[in-house]
Order: sequence, then structure tokens, then C-alpha cells
Amino acid sequence: MITTILVVDDEEDIQPIFLGKFRSKIQQGVYQFRFAHNGREALAKIEQEPDIDLVLLDINMPELDGLSVLAQLPSLNPLLGTVIVSAYDDMSNIRQAMNRGAFDFVCKPIDFADMELTIEKTVHHIRQLRETDHLKLIDALKTRFFDNITHELRTPLTLILSPMQQLIQRYPTPPDLSNGLRNVERHGQQLLQLINQLLDLAKLESGHLTLLQTVGDLGDFIEQIVMAFEPIANQKRLTLSYECQLTSLYSFDTGKLERIVHNLLSNAIKFTPEGNIHIQVTEHNNGVRLAVTDTGIGIVPEKLTYIFNRFYQVEPGNPVHKAVYVSNPGTGIGLSLVKELTELMGGQVHVQSVPHGIDQPSGTTFTVDLPLSPALNDTTESITLEPGLLVGSAYNVPLEVPVYNSSDQDKPLVLVVEDNQELGTFVSGELADTYRIITANNGIEGWEIARNELPDIVLTDIMMPGLDGYELTRRLKSNPDTDHIAILILTAKTAQSSRIEGFQTGADDYINKPFHVDELKLKLHNILDRQRKLREHYHRELIQSENTVAAESVKDSFVHTLNKLIEAQLDDTTFGVDELAKEAGMSRRTLHRKLTALINMPVNAFIRQYRLKRALHFMRQGNNVSQAAYMVGYESPAHFSTAFKEFFGKTPSDYLANQNPVRAVSNTN
Repeated sequence: MITTILVVDDEEDIQPIFLGKFRSKIQQGVYQFRFAHNGREALAKIEQEPDIDLVLLDINMPELDGLSVLAQLPSLNPLLGTVIVSAYDDMSNIRQAMNRGAFDFVCKPIDFADMELTIEKTVHHIRQLRETDHLKLIDALKTRFFDNITHELRTPLTLILSPMQQLIQRYPTPPDLSNGLRNVERHGQQLLQLINQLLDLAKLESGHLTLLQTVGDLGDFIEQIVMAFEPIANQKRLTLSYECQLTSLYSFDTGKLERIVHNLLSNAIKFTPEGNIHIQVTEHNNGVRLAVTDTGIGIVPEKLTYIFNRFYQVEPGNPVHKAVYVSNPGTGIGLSLVKELTELMGGQVHVQSVPHGIDQPSGTTFTVDLPLSPALNDTTESITLEPGLLVGSAYNVPLEVPVYNSSDQDKPLVLVVEDNQELGTFVSGELADTYRIITANNGIEGWEIARNELPDIVLTDIMMPGLDGYELTRRLKSNPDTDHIAILILTAKTAQSSRIEGFQTGADDYINKPFHVDELKLKLHNILDRQRKLREHYHRELIQSENTVAAESVKDSFVHTLNKLIEAQLDDTTFGVDELAKEAGMSRRTLHRKLTALINMPVNAFIRQYRLKRALHFMRQGNNVSQAAYMVGYESPAHFSTAFKEFFGKTPSDYLANQNPVRAVSNTN
């Protein structure tokens, strides 16, 4: 980076001296010089050229001296470095200049080696100041951005939540609509909770977050927060217990404490697959101690140092950890906010944890010590939580799950794999009029159900516990029983790399959250319609061709595999659907559904068409009707002739006598 230096001196030969002494630096592009012969000219140049980094300023000059120039520099460029260049006998003025903000001085006659060192030192100092100032500016802009964006988001959220609450409270609605309205309100509150946390972070960074003290029953206040988490704890079959040993009233900031307790309980419930969570409030060292203990998966020691860092999220290595973390990715804000709010209140937060896999029970304890003292008066204020704030947190409070009528067997079967119960319920309800619906709560369930039910299409999320959507897709597409099933990925991961990975695993299409229901329905329709057209194409190709390998373009040569299995037992009169399924390594039901999905043909019809085409081949080689019938597994020539006529539309003899054979009749029953 080139440094621009303004030399202000009334000596006439100063310009050629500097240009000569610093010729090498100028040629290397390190320095460039500007010159002014008096103070007024210097101020004009500084105003015209804001990129000047350093001023080498003489003191005694006509029109406007160096001290007067120095006094005006802060208003023109507060980050401009100034070095005084003056004679030894001018120390009084040099001291004044240093007191007015000059960084250093060089005495005349100039020692240019010393001058160069002084320039380098001053430029380094100025760049540090500018970098610090730039970082402060960025920090201020970031804080202002967070503040503005959170306020901008709160306004439309208010206009969504307020009418929604009125609809729920004032008007009777059918159960399915009521569920939907409560769903909107709950997730609106979740979004509001996140916005409030971002707003708190912005205020903490700017130093504008202050404490608002309220006198009240601290133990009762925390108990209200704990009770708000009981529905989700019950849903996860977790035991939630609360113990309070406080007897006095306390003065505390309800908003800050609510945020601390909320985030600690949220964290505990997220990462405790089973077991219990215990909250204890006690007096401790002239203050109050809050301890939240869980029997969850724990945190490995090397990660404990970082968990309170803002936006830090643990990268799990243990498969058990990964399954839980994938389903609860979070934002990396909660624990950081706990620490910063605790310290704002003058307290400290500590953590102890035993990770899963060690020879002792796993779990984590977060301890918050706050310097709270009993209130000096007996006035009790009623402290209540903002309605719905905590109940509508980032969890799936159980809803009434509708039961879908799946009696219409002609409808395509859709498997919805989604670990968020509310979203799964919503999607299933929207599709139930057009499709038969089955659901799975995670990838492992989805894999088992897909193998057993062989749906027409799987609609799956990506981020799920146990088995994510990518791995589920890989398994489905690599298994011969399920590789024909269409897959539509539904996810909040919008990065192009995520889409590419989804397609690489074999997915047929991709839709992002949030999605429009009509778009989802259209994508499902298009995928299934494409499958239907392929089935019809392969069916026609197989029926209308005399060649047994005509349909071997069907994906992964499944038809070719079946052809080889039938060929190996071609003359066996007892070889039928059960025997083919056994040889193919799948159940009769799986074979039927897969073959129907690929070519729209029942298994017995597929075996029959193969035998009849092979018989035609044998007769064209010179074998008579009876010989051909026995060679392809028919017990009697008469039965063979009847089947041949049903399939080809002519008797064997008439068909062979015809120089231009007609196409087969599409009778596959």
C-alpha cells in the first residue's frame, strides 16, 4: 500500500531534497510526496486529497504557521499523522506541537536515516489507529443493522400474531383449522423469541442493555418458566423436576433472568434424548445459585472451553451426538447470551459435563451464580410471563394429529419422512385428498417403512436424527427392492452444494422451506406423471415386441434379471410367482409392487409373456407347437395355444403362417 506524505516547508530547495533522498522508495511505489510552501496551501491540499497519510510539518512559516495548521487538522482528518520538522532551538514550539497532537518530531538539519525511521513508525501507528477505527465503524454498523433488522421484523410479526391470537380466542373454529392457527401462532412466537435474542445481542455489543429491577418471588418466577416447558418434556418422555430453597423476596431483572432460564432449559431438553432434567434454586455465597442438570448426551472436555462463544456450535464426532445435534442445529446464540446476560447481572456461569460413551452416566450441569440479595421491603409484585412466549418455543408441543382416510387404493402412496411433527402433520393434511399418506418421524423409520410399503414416492427432509435424508436416499436408490421409488427432498438447506448432493444421491427433485403448497403438489404430480408415462412406455415396448429383451432399458436392468431367472427354469411347469420372488430374493408382495411400478404389469403376466415369446422363438427355429409348449413350461399344447392366442391375437400356426406378424394384444391380466 502506497503512503502519501505531505511536506509543508517554506524552504525552496526542500522538494528536490526529499525527492532525491527517497528516490528508491518512490520508484518502488512505497511513498509518494506532495509539497506545500505554507500553512494555507497545506490545508487546501489536505482538504482536496483525503488520502494523505502523513504530514511533515515545519513550524515557522509565512501566512499560517505550523501550530495553527496543527490546530485545524482534527476537523479535516482526525486520523492524519503529523511529524514536526524544526530546529533544535525551537523546543518550546515543538513541545506545544506535541501537546496539540503531533506524533513525533525531527530536528533540522535533517538526518534522513532518522527521518525514514520516524516516517515508518508514524505510518505504522496511523494504520493501527485507522484499523481500530474501521473495526469500530464495522462494529457500530453491525450493531445498528441488528437493531434495525430486528425492529423491522418485529413489526410484521406483531401484525401476524395479534390477529392470530384474536382468531384463536374469539372465534370458534373446526379442529383442523384450530390446529393450523395454533401452529402459526406457536412458530411466530418462536421467531419472535429468536428476534428478541438477536436484539439483546445487539444491545450487549453497543453497551445499551441495562438492568431493570423488579421486586418479587424469585422462586415462583422461575417455577413458572419451568412449568411452561412441561408439554415438550412430556412429549419427549422426560422427567422435569424443580426444587427451590428460597424463602425471601428478591430484586432482579425479570427479562434477563427469563432469557437465562429459558435458554438453559431449551438446551437441556434439546440434548437429552431420555432421562430427566432437574432445576435447583438455592442461596449461595450471599447470592442465588441456579443449577440445571440433565442426563443428556454430554459435552466432550475439549469443547467445553468454546460453548459460550457466540455462534459456536459443537461439531459432534460420536454417532449418538451427531444424531441429536443434526435434529437440533440451533443458532449458537443461546449459551453465549446466557453467559453475557449473567455477567451483565454481575454473576458467573459454569458448566460440568460427562460425555456419552464414558463408563459413567452422561449428562451436563450448568450453574449460574447471581449476586442477588433479599429485598429490603415486603412489597410483593405480581410477576407473570408474557403470554405464550415460552410455550411457543422452538419445540413441537403435541397437537391433535388427524387420521387420514386411505381407503382409495387407486391413489398413489406417498411416504412423508419429517422429524418435525407439526410440519409432517401439515404436509400430510394438505396431500391427503390426492394421495394415500404414510408417515415416518426420522430416516430410520422412513427406511423401514419404505422397504415394507414400497410407496410410489418418498417426500423427505434432510436434517433428521439417526439417518439423514441424504443417507436415506442413498439406501433407497442402492437397494434393488426400493431403487424404483421416486424421492422428493424437502429441506431448509438452500445452498447449491446441498442441492447438488441431493441430486447426486439419486433424488428426483428438490424443494426448499418455506415452500408454497401448490408448488409441492405440482412437483409431486410431475414426478408421478413422469413415472406413469415411463411405465406405459415400457409396458407397450414389452407387449408389442416379440423380443424378450425389448424392455431391458428399464432402470438398472431389473427386467433383464427377471428374464434370466425365468430362463433358468423355463421348462419347469411349477415355476410361478412364488418361485420367481424367491429366486429374486424378495417377497411376493415386493416383487409385485416393484414390477407394477416399473412396467405396470403383474408378475404372472410378466412370466407368461416371457414364456410365450420364447416359445415363438423356438417354433421359428423349427420346433412344432407341442415341442415349444413343453420347452417353455406348459403342461399341455392346448393350454399353450389358448394362452398364445390371447397374447398374440392368433393361434401359433396362423401367426407363423403370416408373413407380417401382428403385434401382441395388451391383455396382461
